[in-house]
Amino acid sequence: MKSLITTCFIFFSIFALQAEDTTHISSHEKVVIKTNPSKGFTEYPESVKFPADSIQYRKAYLYLEFGCAPGLKCGEWDYINNMYIEKDSIRYELARFITPYGFYWNSGMNWKHSWYFDITDYSFLLHDSATVVYRHSGYEGNTDRGWTVTMDFHLIHGDAYRIPMGYQELYRRSARYGDPNSPFDSLILPKKFTMPANSDMVNFKVLQTGHGNDGQACAEFCSRKQTLKLDNSTLLEKQIWRDNCGFNSLYPQAGTWIYDRGNWCPGAPVESIDKFAMISDSLEHEFHLQMENANSSSYGGANYSISAYAQFFKDNRKQLDGSLEDIIAPSTHPDYLRYNPTCGAPIVRVKNTGIDSLHSVQFEYGKEGGKLQTIWVPCNIAPFETQDLTLESIYDWSGSGNTFVARIIKVNGSADMRDDNNKLFSEITNSQTFPNKIIINFKSNSAPSENYYTLKDSKGNVIRNVSNFDANKLYKDTVYLENNICYTFEFFDDGTPPSNNPLNKDGLDWWANSADGSGYIQIRNGNSNAMLKNFNADFGTKHILNFHTTFGMSIDQTNASGLQLDILPNPSNGDANIHVTVPASAGDYTLMVYNQTGQLISNLQSKEASHIYELKNLSSGLYTVSLLQGNMLVSKKFIVR
Repeated sequence: MKSLITTCFIFFSIFALQAEDTTHISSHEKVVIKTNPSKGFTEYPESVKFPADSIQYRKAYLYLEFGCAPGLKCGEWDYINNMYIEKDSIRYELARFITPYGFYWNSGMNWKHSWYFDITDYSFLLHDSATVVYRHSGYEGNTDRGWTVTMDFHLIHGDAYRIPMGYQELYRRSARYGDPNSPFDSLILPKKFTMPANSDMVNFKVLQTGHGNDGQACAEFCSRKQTLKLDNSTLLEKQIWRDNCGFNSLYPQAGTWIYDRGNWCPGAPVESIDKFAMISDSLEHEFHLQMENANSSSYGGANYSISAYAQFFKDNRKQLDGSLEDIIAPSTHPDYLRYNPTCGAPIVRVKNTGIDSLHSVQFEYGKEGGKLQTIWVPCNIAPFETQDLTLESIYDWSGSGNTFVARIIKVNGSADMRDDNNKLFSEITNSQTFPNKIIINFKSNSAPSENYYTLKDSKGNVIRNVSNFDANKLYKDTVYLENNICYTFEFFDDGTPPSNNPLNKDGLDWWANSADGSGYIQIRNGNSNAMLKNFNADFGTKHILNFHTTFGMSIDQTNASGLQLDILPNPSNGDANIHVTVPASAGDYTLMVYNQTGQLISNLQSKEASHIYELKNLSSGLYTVSLLQGNMLVSKKFIVR
C-alpha cells in the first residue's frame, strides 16, 4: 500500500512552483515496464491510499516520468499506454500516453523525460483506498528493451470551483471504424444518465485516439469529425486530429515522430475532449458520441480507442475568476523546453474558472525580489476554457535568486474574486549570451519553400524576416544588434512544401524524407566566426532560440589574460565602485557601462594600470561593464536595487 504524505511547502507542480497544503503520493517508482508479445499488453497495479473524502482538492495533477530500463535500450515503438484507477471493481481511465520512438536512447545515457496531466476533474475518485494501474500495450520484443515509469500524484487542497458529486462511465472500448458489417454507430450507442442529487453541472470527458490504416490512412493518419450530442442536440463538433506533432517537446525521436495523427503524437500525452453542460433536474438524459461516415466498402483495420465519462459537479464558481494554471516561459520543465530558456516575454496559461467570459487580464510579474511590472492583456476566454497569453518582455531582471513570479490582479477591469488560484512561481535559467554582431548561416535543402526565419527584439520589433531561398545554397546573414537586449530567433519548416513531395514540418534533415536532402542552420560570432549555436537539423516544425547580447570582439573573453574587473558592492543601492587592473605595457583601455536597454551611459578612456572608478546615483536595473584593451575584452554584470 502506497502511503500519502501531506505537506505545506513550495514544490514543482504543473511546471511551476506553488506553496500550499498538498498531498503527494507516489504510486509507481521507476517500475520497469515491458511488452508481452503473446498478449499485446502488460499491467502494473499498485495499491494506493488517498486522503479521506472530507478533503477537497483545488487542483490535482498526475506526474509521469519515463526512462530506459536498466541495462537495456528504451522501447522502440509508439504504443498506447493507459493510466487507470480502480475503485469498487470499476476501472476509470485517468490519462493516456503514447510511448515515443525510443531507440535513440539507452540506460547508459541516463535519459529521462516527464509530463504532467491535470486530473482535477477526477477528484471524486481520488479518495480512500484504490488501485492505480499502469497498462502498457505492444508486441515488440522484450529482451533488449523496456522503460522505467514513475507516477506521482500531487493533490492541492482547497475549495474547488466545481464540487465533485459523482461519476458515470459512458464508453470504454475500441470501436471499429469503416466496417460496413459493424458500423461505428452500432458499437457506440446512446447512453442514459441521471444527475445525482444536488448536482447541477456535468462534464463529458472523452479520451479518443485513432489507430490502424484502412487504405485511406484511417484512423491513425486521417482527420474525422466527432459529434457529441445531449438529448439529440449537438453539444460539440471536433476533428479527431492532432496537428502539432512536429513541435513535440520530446525531439528528435527515432521513428516517424513528426507525422500528425488521430488526436495523438508519439511521446506525448493524449489531450482530452471536454464539454460542460448545466443540468439541474432529475430527469433521464441521453448522451451520444458519433463519428462522420467512413465511406468504406470494406473494413481495413481502422479503429478508435475511446474512454468517455459523465462527471457530475455542484457549481461553486465566482462571477469573475481567472485561474493562473501554468507558466510556460520561463520554465525548466521538459515539456516546455522548446520555449526555454528565455530572457524576454513570459508566456502563461489562464483558465476561466468563473461564470462570466474573460476579455482582459491584468498581471503583475517579474523576478521575485526584484522590481515587478504590470500589464493588461486582452483575451477571449469562455467559461471552463484556457488560453495561453504572452506578456510584455521583462526589462528588469534584477533581484536575488532564480525565481519568476506571476500573479493575476484583475479580470475584466475588476478584482478577481478568488485569490488562491492567482499566483504561480517558476524557475529561471539563463539564456545564452551572444556578441552584438552575429552571422546567421543557413544551408538550404531541396525544399527551401518550407523555410523562413525571423529575428525580433524584446519589444517585438522585427530585425529580420527572411524567406524565398534557393535550393541547396548557403546563405550568410550578418546582423548587428544592440547591447544588453533580449532577442528571439525563430526558424521555421512549415512553409509550402514542393508539389512533388508535399511533406513539411520535418526539419532540414530527416531520415524518412530523403527527397528533401539535407541542410543546416547555425549562428556564429560575427567577428571570430566561432560557433555560437549549431541547431539540430531533425527538429520538426521550428526552432526557437532566446538570447541576450553583450559587447563582443574577435577574441573570446576567456583569452583576456591580465584584465581584471571587479564591481563592489554587487548588488548596490545606486552607487558602485569599479576596480580596474590592466597590463601597463598593453597601452590605453576603454571602460564602457551599459544599462539594461543597451544604452551606453559611461565611456571612459585611460592608461592607468590600476584605478577605481565611481558610479553615482544609478537607477534600479541590470548593468553591464565592459573593459576593452587592444583586442582583449572582459565584461561583468551588476545589479542596482
